[in-house]
Amino acid sequence: MRKHYQKLEQGSPQIQTSTTSDIVFLLLIFFMVTTVFRQEQGLRIDMPQALSSKKVATKHISHVWVGYDGDRGVVSIDDRIVPIGSIRTIIEQKKRVDPNLIVSIMADRNTPYSISNDVFGQLIKANALHVSLSAKKINEIK
Repeated sequence: MRKHYQKLEQGSPQIQTSTTSDIVFLLLIFFMVTTVFRQEQGLRIDMPQALSSKKVATKHISHVWVGYDGDRGVVSIDDRIVPIGSIRTIIEQKKRVDPNLIVSIMADRNTPYSISNDVFGQLIKANALHVSLSAKKINEIK
């Protein structure tokens, strides 16, 4: 007796994709709701006061905070605390990416002149000559 086997035609297995768009949409909403945008923190500094000020466009700005921690200067560039000696290399890298870079310096009013002078010296060596000094605007100096 001969057995006949019937061959079943098998196609490639298919994956159901009818709910994929729903899942992608829900994941997109989840990530939009749970994402936190962080603002630059900088250093806690007491800004000097000025009678007049001028707004600078924020498109090409790199923020440099200069503070004083009792016995040494503290410098933060775009929310990263860095040693004063590495300011030159960091700013040079930023200038290669954006040739129109403006360095915005926010210095504590109690920072010794020698520390501010060191920061300016590093900026000059990096050829960052577009510098903005930040201050609090007041109506009149007392």
